[in-house]
Amino acid sequence: MTRATATIRSDRFRRRKGPSRAGECLLICLLSFSLLVVEANVPAVQRMRGIGELVNVPVQATVRFFSDSFRGVQGYFHDQSSLMRENRELRARLLRQEVNLQQMTSLEAENKALRSLHTLNAQLGSDNLTAETLPGTPDPSRHRVTLNRGSRQGAYIGQPVVDAGGVVGQVTRDYLVTSEALLISDANHALPVMFERTGLQAIALGTGRRDHRLLLPFVPAHADVVRGDTVVSAGTGGLFPAGLRVGVVEDVRNSSGQAFLEAFVSPSANLESPRQVLLLRSEPLPPVGDLTPADEEPTAAAAAGS
Repeated sequence: MTRATATIRSDRFRRRKGPSRAGECLLICLLSFSLLVVEANVPAVQRMRGIGELVNVPVQATVRFFSDSFRGVQGYFHDQSSLMRENRELRARLLRQEVNLQQMTSLEAENKALRSLHTLNAQLGSDNLTAETLPGTPDPSRHRVTLNRGSRQGAYIGQPVVDAGGVVGQVTRDYLVTSEALLISDANHALPVMFERTGLQAIALGTGRRDHRLLLPFVPAHADVVRGDTVVSAGTGGLFPAGLRVGVVEDVRNSSGQAFLEAFVSPSANLESPRQVLLLRSEPLPPVGDLTPADEEPTAAAAAGS
């Protein structure tokens, strides 16, 4: 007889000697019934039960307290996690809305500038050429912009460049599909102007300053020039039409003993960061010697005579 067989027989023997499951169940039922009868008829047992329940109250309160505290802590961390997740989602949504708002603001400004150029084109009464400035490396000493219109689209050297605010400059180099415009604030540019209020004529010179101010030298000392006067193009020279807004006088200086005034003009056009401009169509002027070579700068006298 093997060891496994002996183990099985010993288990069967033990099961035969012990009470059956039905007997165990019956015994438990009888004991339970007996306890119920004793509890119902013996006052001492009832008092002991009351004492046990009284002792059990603080235990239950303690267990309930810790259980509620655990649920509260668990709920707190769950709420914190939910709030943090919601906060991240709201921040991402806000960032997207801010980007969209910036794009809409930029589009609105561009649309407004285009409408202003369209109105200006209608006022000038000719089919002019709209253009946009191309990004380039800024040079404080060179007040120039590159345009996305060239000789193929009708741009030519000496062509006036304006925007909704006023005179911007003139084309000094024309390529096949792009061109370069010299701003009126460049130190090599000069423009015949007129004081709108009095009709006095002068020459507006570019100063090359970062604030793009223009200088009107040699204004007679007895001239009626005050701060806030509007300066417009004089129309002499055959380049810019008369009456285009150039700027506003912001300062008038008269050195002692001098026979002339110096007026400083703040340009009306957006010379800091021009975007949409208008190239005025007119009869191209004969090539000027100073403007023809690509490696030479236009002089102030040539710009003024244009």
